Amino acid sequence: MVKRALLILSLFSSTVCGATYQISVVKEQVSPKMEKRFIVYKVKRGDTLLKIMKRFKIPRRLLYRIAKLNSIKNPNLIYAGQVIKLPVGEGAPSLKLSHKVSERLKEERELQLIQRLGGKINREGYLFVGDKNISFRKNPLVTVGEKRFLLDFTGIPEKVRKLLSGLGITVVDKNTLNKVLESAISANFSSLQRNGTLIIGENDVLTYHYDYLAYNRFTGQRTVINTTPDTPPTLKNLLLAYGVAVVEPRFEVPDSKEGWGELKILTGGGLDKISELIYLLTGKKGQKVPEGIVFPDLKLAVVYDYITPERRTELELQGNKVFILTGNFLNDVESILSLVPMANKFVKLVLYEPPGTKGERSKFVIEGLLISSLKKDWFMVDSFDKPEEIPYLRYRGVNLIVY
Repeated sequence: MVKRALLILSLFSSTVCGATYQISVVKEQVSPKMEKRFIVYKVKRGDTLLKIMKRFKIPRRLLYRIAKLNSIKNPNLIYAGQVIKLPVGEGAPSLKLSHKVSERLKEERELQLIQRLGGKINREGYLFVGDKNISFRKNPLVTVGEKRFLLDFTGIPEKVRKLLSGLGITVVDKNTLNKVLESAISANFSSLQRNGTLIIGENDVLTYHYDYLAYNRFTGQRTVINTTPDTPPTLKNLLLAYGVAVVEPRFEVPDSKEGWGELKILTGGGLDKISELIYLLTGKKGQKVPEGIVFPDLKLAVVYDYITPERRTELELQGNKVFILTGNFLNDVESILSLVPMANKFVKLVLYEPPGTKGERSKFVIEGLLISSLKKDWFMVDSFDKPEEIPYLRYRGVNLIVY
């Protein structure tokens, strides 16, 4: 049972005995359910905070909140022997901000967007209206083009609101702050659409949910405007490759290379690619023969379809499993690796943004061959709709082989 002591200090003064201090101890009991919400982990050599989070299935987006929970100034710097507290299990707290703080954060993000879209925000000084003075620090004044808005965060009386309206200032409360944002968007963009979905790509399909979609008045570029900073830079680059720009508050989690997947691009002709692939997965080299390539250590021969029956029999008598190429690379590779053997199968790889959600912001789907070697899992594809998909997949930790 966890107990927390609260010390209450009371001061009594006396001219004879001097000062007397009375200390009262109040014990606060925490329920067993609360105890199960955290575990204590001792950092081992080679650990990183992201690796530890992955081990305990904690979403990557909570990195900085866990760092704050443990008073870690730099999430990339932890040391062996350090003890950290992790929220895990069914009883784990979501680490969500309080409703009040969350609402104010949402307001600040919208104000940041308004500034990015050309609006001006005044947070200094006062405005005197009748017998009332209004602090811009508490109630910012926002200028969008020729329009002026006063953000009511303190509860401005109706009488004062009417006086401000006569001065050409519209009072907007926090629940209708999106009106100011939409005014800023309309000043720069046309054909405004709200809360919709983009589906782009032919073979590799990217489904993206946006807050606002519009066309830049000056360039005509299709632009997404979001109030939540949950689109990683690599995903923004991918959208830009499809002609869609993304404007949103500053992305809060840095585009760290921690956990990036490996990339291997197979080169040369068909047999060269197969030889390179098998060496990558098994460490075994092949020997070229007139009919194809033989892997002595694996007892495997990969040959062209013009091999003679006599030569095939000869290879089989040497103990080799003979595979005849069909020309369909992914199908051929799947069959070849089943003879090595390797765990492999065709899959649809689905990546969600933000991680851990069911496509709250976006969903990326790509088909390929999943290959499990002794050291790691690889995902192999023969083509991409856009080259920018490669860094995006690697950013999400996919070890990628490109034919």
